[in-house]
Amino acid sequence: MQVDWELSQSLTSDGLGVRGVGVMDLGDQKAATGQIDAFKLITGTQGGTMMEFGVPSASLEAWQYQHDNAVAAVCCFPEQDGNDGKHFVITGSKDAKIRIFNATTRQLVHTLEGHDKPVTSLACQGDCLVSGSWDGTAKVWNWKTKALIATLPNHENSVCVAVVSVAGDGGGDSLQIITGSAGVAQPNNQIRDHTVRLWKVHPTTGQVDRIYQVANDHEGPIRDVCILGGGSLLATCSNDGTVKLRSLKSGACTSTLTFLQQQQQHPPMLLSVCCTTNGCLVASAEDGHVVVWDLENAGSSPQVILHPTCVWRVVAMSNGDFCTASEDGTVRIFTRATERMAPQEERESLANEGQAAMTKRQGGGGGPSAEEIAKLPLWERNFEKRGKSEGQVQVFQKNGIAIAAQWSLDSQTWIEVGQVMGSSGGGGGSGDSEGMIDGVRYDHVLPVELENTAGAVVNLRIGYNTGENPFTAAQRFIDAHMLPQYHLSQIADYIQQRTGASSGPPVLGMDTTTTTTRTPSAATTGMPMVSFQHIPIKHYMAFELQSSSGVMEKMKTKLMEFQQLSEGDMARVSTLMDTIKATNRYHSSKVTDLSILADMLKQLDPSQSFLVLDLARFTVLHPDAAEQEANVSIWTDIFLKAIELMQLPASVLGDGPAASAIPMLSLRLFANALKGGSHSRKAVLALSESILTSCVTPHLASTNKNVRLALATLFYNMAFCYTQIVKDQKDGEDLVPLSLLVNCIGQVLSTHYKLHDDSGVMRTIQALGTLCLTSPQAKEAASALYLASKVELAASPHSASVKVAAKEVYNVLQ
Repeated sequence: MQVDWELSQSLTSDGLGVRGVGVMDLGDQKAATGQIDAFKLITGTQGGTMMEFGVPSASLEAWQYQHDNAVAAVCCFPEQDGNDGKHFVITGSKDAKIRIFNATTRQLVHTLEGHDKPVTSLACQGDCLVSGSWDGTAKVWNWKTKALIATLPNHENSVCVAVVSVAGDGGGDSLQIITGSAGVAQPNNQIRDHTVRLWKVHPTTGQVDRIYQVANDHEGPIRDVCILGGGSLLATCSNDGTVKLRSLKSGACTSTLTFLQQQQQHPPMLLSVCCTTNGCLVASAEDGHVVVWDLENAGSSPQVILHPTCVWRVVAMSNGDFCTASEDGTVRIFTRATERMAPQEERESLANEGQAAMTKRQGGGGGPSAEEIAKLPLWERNFEKRGKSEGQVQVFQKNGIAIAAQWSLDSQTWIEVGQVMGSSGGGGGSGDSEGMIDGVRYDHVLPVELENTAGAVVNLRIGYNTGENPFTAAQRFIDAHMLPQYHLSQIADYIQQRTGASSGPPVLGMDTTTTTTRTPSAATTGMPMVSFQHIPIKHYMAFELQSSSGVMEKMKTKLMEFQQLSEGDMARVSTLMDTIKATNRYHSSKVTDLSILADMLKQLDPSQSFLVLDLARFTVLHPDAAEQEANVSIWTDIFLKAIELMQLPASVLGDGPAASAIPMLSLRLFANALKGGSHSRKAVLALSESILTSCVTPHLASTNKNVRLALATLFYNMAFCYTQIVKDQKDGEDLVPLSLLVNCIGQVLSTHYKLHDDSGVMRTIQALGTLCLTSPQAKEAASALYLASKVELAASPHSASVKVAAKEVYNVLQ
């Protein structure tokens, strides 16, 4: 009778989720030094830290090196030349970099750069390293010389890799590389073209030959690939919950492995697969399942080992054991050797924790108990608990409930995310259980993982009621978490996949004529939605009144000095100023005589009109002035006069302040009008093409920093305004001249970026990213101007936050 796999050791450090683990076999080094440990396990965490565990001693040492982003992949390998027992550790990170460390000194040896997006898969063979990335490529490196040998292009999103050395046609060894891709979303919302490819690469010349490829025999994205010990088969695992055994010569599927959960309507997604040295195949799932198939005992049922949280990675060890890396920050080793099994109580504890978590995911738990909440740190004293990394999630007690908060490195504060309910943390679970979100009960509560550009992971939940249009629920989720609109179909697809819901009539312009069979969606764990830090824009900006009475009194004095207005008009102006400067009364005060602004612009000399523009840009922020439909024509007259004034030659405006004040204040007026209210917005949008052509374009290279910032703020507000029109499905999309707006933004980022300060470039970049996230037309216009290649260059002279925003926009434009 075959012995079952049992827990051998549980190794926990800082509690941050572990996505990558490398096994260092000490072998002869152990015998030579007389040390206890046969292995070292090196882990990379969501927070960018690295930990080293001794096995079997369970010793723990933290490496001093801190990655700036989450570590997504780790592998270990010995030095090929010499017998000094030197080992190296390689990490792949969310910052798209590969780092090579000397395992003895723990010092960084090399950094390999070449990928454009996160590196999520690594495999080593001799001096050669193969990396897979979200940028749709695999790359082959000589890690010693830091040389890039070859790029394997044109994959469909995320790439997983495996490599083996094979005899070359002309003598000498070549590399046989296996890659798997995640696929792409089709117009009918299916994920297709997930493909296994077999390549042959010459490690010296870099010659690349693609031997075979097999597409779409899984029903979802391919998550991992491994080569079986015999050297004739390989295995792939997928979001469809299956493992496929394939010929190493052709990639053709020879058999498909399933497990008991396959009887469910929606099996858990399998994230990682490995082959042990004693003939077992191990796969891990997003809901905490680890499944072991004994390939040497055909027909035997697979063994299922439950974990409390998502298991990101499984890795084989040379002694026949294997280890798992989990979202709960624990690495666990499993064995069939009775002498290495953990005490019975530890094994039972893991089994109980795994079963309890599974029960909770399936609807048996309603969130933290009162006793659990009482033990949480108090939200009022959150300043006493500092985060370790961008996006780290911490649970606090606030007014008797459990809330989740994220750590912000920029502000050095915790930012509240939401209430912690019954869904299990850790990136997974079918989640098809009834529950509450923010006090609202839903028939289904579904987990979703978001990854931001800092590599941090946040677990959120979607509420869905039976019979509801999935697109309605998806839109509600997008609005609640301010996510990019392009995720709508992915989220709706995920809801259908998890609940078996019928979409009914699609919304927001979705195609109503296509009926499709749904497949596991990109909106779920493993093909993450990206929650950007700086885009899309989430609110308007305004040039507001800072010092009420002082500013208004100076305006009034200046107008009196001009002696151009009658006593009656001065009284009208005074009444308006009194209303505008009382900002604390905006909720109840009324603007009864907006036309005085238009009258003054007609009466005053152009060189004096800047005072009216200044008063107008404050007035347009008053709710009553901006929201009254009767005021649309008055605002139109004011904006037309501002456009006219901005086109006057300097000789007309004289030597005074008007030459610089008129463009600055006009642009501020236009920007504020977009924020002010629906009818001021309507008036300025109707003139937006004239504004961009006649007012913006001539001033893109202005030497006045205030004019430049006003331009950038206008871009920013126009972009946000467009997103709101699209979101609310209101008429007016065509009022925003997207191509012209993108062209103006492109000129700043291509030519004038050195003139602008950090704030101006940041707002301009955010405007571009927001437009491209919202509108295919804007993205097409940006691509035609090659802005993907220019946006990061434009950010290069500026602050770190500007560079992060530029990277986000670059990723959108890819």
